[in-house]
This record gives sequence, structure tokens and C-alpha cells, in this order.
Amino acid sequence: MNIRVRESNKINIVDIEGRIDINASEIIETIGWLVKNRKNDILLNFEKVELVDYSGISILAIAYKNVINHKGKMKLCNVPLHIAELLRLVKLDTVFQIYNTEDEALNSFHFDSPLDDIKLRRRFKRIEIPIEVEFLSRRESKKAGAIWHSAKLLNISGDGIYLYTKKIMPLGEKLNLKIHIGPKMDLEITGVVAWLSDKSLQPQMYPGMGVSFNGIGKKDQDKILTFINRHITFRSSSE
Repeated sequence: MNIRVRESNKINIVDIEGRIDINASEIIETIGWLVKNRKNDILLNFEKVELVDYSGISILAIAYKNVINHKGKMKLCNVPLHIAELLRLVKLDTVFQIYNTEDEALNSFHFDSPLDDIKLRRRFKRIEIPIEVEFLSRRESKKAGAIWHSAKLLNISGDGIYLYTKKIMPLGEKLNLKIHIGPKMDLEITGVVAWLSDKSLQPQMYPGMGVSFNGIGKKDQDKILTFINRHITFRSSSE
């Protein structure tokens, strides 16, 4: 991973190239150096970021909290679609301000308003519906008499779900999932824990965890996408 820092109109732009994963602690160090030197308005440019995994999400959250603790602002721009979907999955699109272009993001530092934030949070379609989900870690499933844990689904996409539950599994834990999306439509899917909610960043979603699907067939994925589209269409027609 390569990092380059430049400045535009007193905004510090951090260009990141490569993968944001467990080896990306340089991001924390770079952000730490900036805020230490009172350079508190920071824009992360994701144009050349190839991948963000669950360790990378935690690194971004640590950097963000450091900026906020110093009364600064940290925003993202040029975020590839697959990374934006991951941030949406773990509900960090409601925490990070994400812009399509660098110019749009730079302008936002000087013209922030509550209305801008509301528009930003609505950019990605999302359904929030109280679906019941059961889960069991792959390790637990090997034990006789293992009991499934219950959770409420807060967010669903074709790639994963966000669960509200007091039973939190470790990052990277593989899970068996039962998603009750309708009568006679229980889906059994495998996933991996990609994000644990942070109480300071996501107080309304704590305790909870984001789970990325890693064992979903096209048939089940199509069922989920149909379910999402049906509810989005229904809500749009009701508004």
C-alpha cells in the first residue's frame, strides 16, 4: 500500500493506493501525524484502492475517531462501488461522508450543512425491516446439541447483512445463517463476520455485526435481490 499526502485550499488529501487490510496501519499513523500538526480537515481519496477487508474497516474507524476527537472532519471520495457496498453493508455509510468526486468533496468542507448530510445518508437504497435471523458459528456447529442464536436484521443486500444481536462473534468468524425472508422462504447461507459495531460511531446499531456472504448461490442471491426490490418498490409507491 502506498500513501501520498497533498494539500488543496487547506484541505489535506490522502491518496491511498493498494489494499486497506491488516497491513494498512500506515493510514492510522498518517492521520495521527496530520491531526497532531493541527491539519484536521482530511479527505481520503480511494480512487486507487483495490480492496478493503474487515481489518481495513477497523483501521478506517480508528483513524476517523482520531480526527473527530480532535474536532476535525474526515471524508471519503472516489470510492469504488464494491467498497461503497461494503461500507453500506456495515452501515458506515451513515458515519463516513462519501462523495463521488474530489472536487465535490473539497467543496463540502466549506459548505457543510445539515441538509447535505441528510442527502448523503439517503444516497444508497436500504431497507430496514425486522426480519428474524438465526446464526451459529462454524465451530459451534461441530458440537452436539449446539443452540442457534437469534438476531434482528437491520440491513440486507445481495452480498451480506447487518445484524443487531447481543451475541457477538469475533471478526473473521465463519457463520451458518438462517434468514427468514418470508413464508416458506428461509435461506440457509454461510458468511463471515466483517465488522463489529462501534458504540461511539454507531450507538443506534450497537451491539451488532456486519456479515459478508461467502457461500451464497445465484438462486439464493436472486431471492434476496427480488425481496429487496419488492420492498423498495412498495415503500416508494406508499410515499
